[in-house]
Amino acid sequence: LITWHTTKMAILRLSIAAALTSLARGSVPRVRFASRRCMSPRRALSIGGYDSFLGNKALHLRGGNQEPTTEATRYLTTTTKASPSGTEYVTLANPAPGSPFHLALPVHDLEVAKIFYGNVLGCEEGRSSEKWQDYSLHGHQIVCHWAGNDYRCKDYFNPVDGDEIPVPHFGVAMTEEEFHVMADRLKEAGIKFIVEPHLRFKGQPGEQWTMFFKDPSGNNLEFKAMTTIENLFAKYNVVD
Repeated sequence: LITWHTTKMAILRLSIAAALTSLARGSVPRVRFASRRCMSPRRALSIGGYDSFLGNKALHLRGGNQEPTTEATRYLTTTTKASPSGTEYVTLANPAPGSPFHLALPVHDLEVAKIFYGNVLGCEEGRSSEKWQDYSLHGHQIVCHWAGNDYRCKDYFNPVDGDEIPVPHFGVAMTEEEFHVMADRLKEAGIKFIVEPHLRFKGQPGEQWTMFFKDPSGNNLEFKAMTTIENLFAKYNVVD
């Protein structure tokens, strides 16, 4: 039985495979989806039929029709609003608690970036122009800036716990459940890992799950999950 989930994943695999193949050749074709708007797992769940692909377990929701808490939807609205200047907008993602982090990164193609960050990672898209796009990465603001068709991230490597780690890189510290949901999602999308999902620093205060992969412009991402989140900033000397 062919489902929407199966069809969507097949399209994603073909799109990412084409982008990465062209990346190796030095150019990436502009790929467009029929629906360009990127949906978060929470928004897709409310529509139904898409929950397994978007990883609802990571959001701890107990059903597609369940209403989120008032706090969780404090800024969210699917109703079009207008600013004092008359600009119409909707808000599809909440900022992370505290002080959300902002990161700007160069990309060589905004349409390909939209497929990767919006559809593969499931980031909600915010403001955008012809030269840049905002995304919510777990409530943190990342901005993809077009840096020219020839841009590719230049890699350096540093050994960490037996792995050659690419730098620079960025990402988020997730819960263990979110980590494994995301790892499965990336595998389904056919994303090639630089460092496969695994547990490192076993038995140490900094014990953590980690995985490394690239976006289509060659930018490196690390998603990790501390087994004890309170130890994220534990201070001690690590012997490699």
